[in-house]
Amino acid sequence: MALERPKSLRELALEYLRNRIVDGTFQMGQVLSERKISEELGVSKSPVREALAQLRDEGLVDIEPQKGARVFTLSEEEVIQICDFRQAIESASFELALQRDPARLAKNMDRVVQKMVAKKAVDDEDAYIVLDNEFHHLVFEHAGNDYLTASYTRYVGKIAALRKLLSQLPKHTDLSFDEHQCLAEAVRKGDLTEIKALLAEHIDRTRKAYKKAKGLLQKSDH
Repeated sequence: MALERPKSLRELALEYLRNRIVDGTFQMGQVLSERKISEELGVSKSPVREALAQLRDEGLVDIEPQKGARVFTLSEEEVIQICDFRQAIESASFELALQRDPARLAKNMDRVVQKMVAKKAVDDEDAYIVLDNEFHHLVFEHAGNDYLTASYTRYVGKIAALRKLLSQLPKHTDLSFDEHQCLAEAVRKGDLTEIKALLAEHIDRTRKAYKKAKGLLQKSDH
């Protein structure tokens, strides 16, 4: 059995920062101090700086000369573009997954939905969002196309952070759960037309919900 290679300091800093951006601990627009982060992690500034550069490439961090790093922010136009991207790439992946691996896709989506039921029952919002991310990633796992997966993965952190922000809106998670149930059922039936219609409705609600959520961003930059 191959031994797992220990994570480098850069990888540890990257994981720490990415997780806290995605889960909302570091809010959109918040300034990120290399010194403070390096002190919290007990490492030098170098791996933190390298991690921030990677997160910039992922779109999770903005870095400006003389001003330093801060968590990304999203305009309404950017949210619209993210939703357009998701609509196109997830629709294509659903089509391939239904052609290539429909039974396992249906089985795994049902498994995730059942876990969602359990997390909703105990009001574990963070765990629910992790499952939400997993649900959508299943489509790419079963589509069998590395290029589609790589394209989605490049922006998955930003998409997950947006999910976390919107989860703070009243009833958002309840509506999201209903839509995931309907999608899983349509996958079981193999109905691509219904899947695409449900996906369009699901993603369009993100566009609309973001307008309501903009006020939450005012708490950032501290």
